[in-house]
Amino acid sequence: MVLDALQPLADQSSLQERVYSELRRALLDDQIASGERVYEADIAQRMGVSRVPVREAVRRLQQDGLLEVRARGGVYVASISTEEVDDVYRLRGAVEGVAAAMAAERASDAELAAIGAVIDQLPDGKQRRRLSTADHSTAVRLADEFHRSVYAASHCDRVHLLLEPLYAQLMRFRKQTLSLPHRAKEADEGHRQVYEALLTRDPAEAERVMRAHIESARVVLLYHLASQDT
Repeated sequence: MVLDALQPLADQSSLQERVYSELRRALLDDQIASGERVYEADIAQRMGVSRVPVREAVRRLQQDGLLEVRARGGVYVASISTEEVDDVYRLRGAVEGVAAAMAAERASDAELAAIGAVIDQLPDGKQRRRLSTADHSTAVRLADEFHRSVYAASHCDRVHLLLEPLYAQLMRFRKQTLSLPHRAKEADEGHRQVYEALLTRDPAEAERVMRAHIESARVVLLYHLASQDT
């Protein structure tokens, strides 16, 4: 296991939450490989904590779909099949489309301004090809911040409950898809189209372009995964 991806935790404040957050970060950043076995004792030793908060973190990460218990025992980093990717992206498109429509109706002017500020920081496709690894990670983070800002502006708690588990399962693929030059350009255009629909307070257009944006990501990702299998 690549335990160097995990950072030691020195104090006891909110220890369970911090163990969970740190381990989740390492998984979502793909710093622990898909299919790799996870040993609670090794994690506890690396992070300088007892196995109790690690056990709780592992349980929560299983619920998130990031870890899985296999038939012969042991906890492993979950693998996601192409069928699961297809299912999750279709669901994400439906829910985020509705969230964008709600945001067009309900977002405050301040929320729209905040979304615009995120848009202004996003590199376009040409810029993204010149980014360093660290800068590229920042670009991925900003793209996720854009999506979360849009659904937060829907002012619907159910949207959060539906989307976060889907995000947790597919976050590991975000760097793969956004690192492809043609996808980076498409993603940039999609983000800006959604934002324009929000500014004009057009729910139908906001839903349409958000669905199209996520459908494009689904198609690109499935093609990318299929090419890796051949």
